[in-house]
Amino acid sequence: MTNQQIPLTEDYTRPWALMRLLPKCQRYTVARFFNRQDAHNHLRFLDRYMPEAEFEVVFDLPVTQDTNQFL
Repeated sequence: MTNQQIPLTEDYTRPWALMRLLPKCQRYTVARFFNRQDAHNHLRFLDRYMPEAEFEVVFDLPVTQDTNQFL
């Protein structure tokens, strides 16, 4: 078995994420932001134009195999 790194598809330099909540406990990352205020501003925009959809702002950092160390 090799220790091959799997490339991340998410841009984790932007830890604040806006997630769309989907049925069956699924989620979809809509956008990522450098700060919380930008994420909340985008959430307000989406709530206005997509009132039937559910969104949530989360602080999302990847965790390596060692749970005490972030990437």
